[in-house]
Amino acid sequence: MSYVLARRELRTPKMLEELGLRVEASRLRAIIGDFVFYLNSGRFKVLRLKRGYIEAMVKGFHGEWHVKVDLLNRTFRCSCPHHKFRKALCKHVLLLLELYAFMRNEIRDLELIREFLKVFKDNLL
Repeated sequence: MSYVLARRELRTPKMLEELGLRVEASRLRAIIGDFVFYLNSGRFKVLRLKRGYIEAMVKGFHGEWHVKVDLLNRTFRCSCPHHKFRKALCKHVLLLLELYAFMRNEIRDLELIREFLKVFKDNLL
């Protein structure tokens, strides 16, 4: 048995840059850069995955958070304090978007993420 390493360009920061969020995207690149670490250290527990929807537990450094992203209805929810108080796209939602792109990896699913980010680009972190 061997581990599979996830080495590829991250999708979400690139999409944000395409939406004109270069400053924020560079900051987000550092946050989402944790994605490979989270993936390879088993910090994601996917509860449900289907086209346009992902729900998972994300084990962070300060707790475990229940995260849901519905790309079709353009809604998201995270149990972390950041989301609870600011209602903004927190790092856990962004990590889940990256996980969705990693797992689904189809053009139409990537387009769903792009459209989702267009709606919420002013509500980041």
